[in-house]
Amino acid sequence: MDPVTLAFVSVGILLLLILAGLPIGYALLGAMVASSVMVGEPRELLYIAETAFQSLDSIELVALPMFIFMGAVVAVSPAGADIYSALSRLLPVPGGLGMSTIAGCAMFSAISGSSPATVAAMGSSGVPEMLARRYPPGLACGIVVGGGTLGILIPPSIVLLLYGVVTKTSIGQLFLAGILPGLMLVALFSLYTWFVMWRHLKRLTPGQRAEFEALGAERAANGGNGSFGRVIPFFALMAGIMLALYGGWATPSEIAAVGATASILLVLAIYRITSWSVWRELLLKTVQDTSMILIIAAFAYTFSQFLAFHDVVSAITSLLVDAFDNRWVTLFALWCVMLVLGCFLPPFAIVVIVAPMFLPFVLSAGFDPVWFGVFVTLNMEMGCITPPLGINLFVVKAIARKVDMREIMMGSLPFLAILGIGTLLITLFPEIVLFLPSQMMR
Repeated sequence: MDPVTLAFVSVGILLLLILAGLPIGYALLGAMVASSVMVGEPRELLYIAETAFQSLDSIELVALPMFIFMGAVVAVSPAGADIYSALSRLLPVPGGLGMSTIAGCAMFSAISGSSPATVAAMGSSGVPEMLARRYPPGLACGIVVGGGTLGILIPPSIVLLLYGVVTKTSIGQLFLAGILPGLMLVALFSLYTWFVMWRHLKRLTPGQRAEFEALGAERAANGGNGSFGRVIPFFALMAGIMLALYGGWATPSEIAAVGATASILLVLAIYRITSWSVWRELLLKTVQDTSMILIIAAFAYTFSQFLAFHDVVSAITSLLVDAFDNRWVTLFALWCVMLVLGCFLPPFAIVVIVAPMFLPFVLSAGFDPVWFGVFVTLNMEMGCITPPLGINLFVVKAIARKVDMREIMMGSLPFLAILGIGTLLITLFPEIVLFLPSQMMR
């Protein structure tokens, strides 16, 4: 079987297993086993365990469970709601509450590194509040769906961490590279929210507009001012993580350990959460999420090694280069492939599969591997929105049960388009990604 045919057959088997309901990690393993039998090399199966173990034998992965735990601690406590409440009173402009929600997503992303965790923490407070203030339901849900994607871009990012591990790229540089694109998306999301709400208010009658503004003022006044004092330590924690990471004071693993410990102490001191049942749930969730990610990462790496051993990687790279004979058109083709995969696979699975496969072309075409990491992550953000496995859509649906899924999807489409615009901007102006790494980690 020639390499290109093997690639299509293997990916086809993988998608069929996923659509049949098999967990993604085991679907990857099943696709590799079936492909090995089809090519007449069943002896390769003897090396699955060894290859999977080698893929996880990396000190950088120690940071993964601690970043997950840090985000879970803050998400379970009232800290997420307090961050949102504090920010919501700072922008008295049309769409100010929605813009505050986006800013809250960005702030929480700097703690959690996870998109679903960001959506759950900010959405549980933001969506009901925006609906109560008469925001269009689609916009209210779309703001959280779009803002939640920042969780896998703004550092510390689990996706960038895994990309750095599988491609041997500096994780510090990758985290730095995610800052400016993340802030750019915050600005674009906020600008869109302001425009939609400005247009929405213009359509209201003077009486309806006065009622809308009075309702917002009343709910803001009822929010109180106590949350500002409670969130200052969490802002300090975010700043400390950034300074330690970008100042070169510690490794990502050490920072993750300190951040997890600090988040525990802050939650104990500020919110007095001492119930063993709560902490037991946190620990179980951390173990479950970490195990899920590592199982997918291990079998995705094994699957990619199988494809590489059978020259699939070089064959696909050569096919793309020969077919388009232009590095920009080829890059667009890679983007389309990742976008399609994002409809079926979670971001970390795609990164582990795609990054080693496409990196040879990226390097030979003269693209920076750090820039490509952010490029891939932006594409993965789009995958968090696109059905059928757009995880952010389902998290928001669980929060806003009375809002129809179609309305949530329609409200999220403009944010999907903005992510596409963001990808185009970093492609045309790679300095957006590379400026901070070049200045701070020479």
